[in-house]
Amino acid sequence: MGSIRQAPDEIQAAMWRLVQDEGRRVMEGMLNRMLEAERMLFVGVVPYERSALRRGRRNGYDARTLDSRWGALRLRIPKVRQSADAFRSRILRAYQRRENDVERCVLEWVACGMSTRAVSQEMVRAFGAILSAGTVSAVVSRIDADVQAFHRRPIERGYRYVYLDGKYGKVSRPARRGRGKARQAVLLLGWGIRHDGREELIDFRVAPDESEASWDGFLRGVRERGMTEENRWGERLERFITDGDQGIASALALNYPTTPHQVCVFHKVKNLLGDLRDKSLKGAIQGEAGAVFEAATRAEATARLEHWKKCWTRTEPLAVAHFMRDVDKMLLFYESPPLLRRRLKTSNPIERFIRELDRKFERVGVFPSARSWERTTYLVYRQLLQRGYAPTRPLHNLTRTS
Repeated sequence: MGSIRQAPDEIQAAMWRLVQDEGRRVMEGMLNRMLEAERMLFVGVVPYERSALRRGRRNGYDARTLDSRWGALRLRIPKVRQSADAFRSRILRAYQRRENDVERCVLEWVACGMSTRAVSQEMVRAFGAILSAGTVSAVVSRIDADVQAFHRRPIERGYRYVYLDGKYGKVSRPARRGRGKARQAVLLLGWGIRHDGREELIDFRVAPDESEASWDGFLRGVRERGMTEENRWGERLERFITDGDQGIASALALNYPTTPHQVCVFHKVKNLLGDLRDKSLKGAIQGEAGAVFEAATRAEATARLEHWKKCWTRTEPLAVAHFMRDVDKMLLFYESPPLLRRRLKTSNPIERFIRELDRKFERVGVFPSARSWERTTYLVYRQLLQRGYAPTRPLHNLTRTS
């Protein structure tokens, strides 16, 4: 009975192998014919034709294997001699060994957290393309040049609002013997909203922690590339929005002392839980704290805040003291136009991007190196842009004069 039940599956697998083999043969023949036609157009005559318009002579073929979505294609690359200009195919790049879609799949799978060995095995199952783990690493390593170019690109048109946050993870620390040990690190992220309303990733960097020194290095880097308080078009950097981390605050005071600093209301309300002596009060104290910042005006919010403070100071003095420490920075969003306040009082734009990173990073666990972490971050961001990622809907009123 077991063999009878397995028979349909085996028949289906055999059928799809035949379909794949036939597709590979069709594509192989079509590409070879296209390459031959390309050489004929370059030479200007059909085989054995005598003509003064001839631009060279056929000189046989070079054999090449091209890994593609249909499997490994055996191609005959035409050669030409006695020609003033070198013959170069426009169908295939010089020395190209893989179809662009195959390399794109490699990069997407790496961005999803698959190891180079797992990608190599999946390439064989999916395409019949035999790519070693070393070859996969070589394909991915070419992204490093793009990552460095992203880090060095000049910032000409500045940002109106900049969000800063860090995402913690683990990176392998090399060891003299055996496997390396995992150490905690943080991915520093800068997300910007331009004066025309467009959003983009400003930069990212793997650092050991979120200390003042780490954020100072990050901010000095973007400042040297052109992110200043005001650019030559008169566009000002109006606000930094952060989660209230003291390392960021100290670094901002050193690098952008005149730019207002908004502390994310959501993070402050959420962090109340860590200071509560009685955890059963979480719902009440956090709910009332969040309602403070739903007020229509700053005066109303200040009045609500004073009432909240009086209600909870005796019960939870430490939580109230820590919450009130950044109250002026939390209320800063009231100085902006009403339609922008909801976006500016929290760090939601950068948090949405971090959630996209989480979806990709959850399979990684420990990154083999800081370079690997940055490479994967760049691949995720590039992949999102190619798919039309829009973290928040652009507001038409988000202009320099609003």
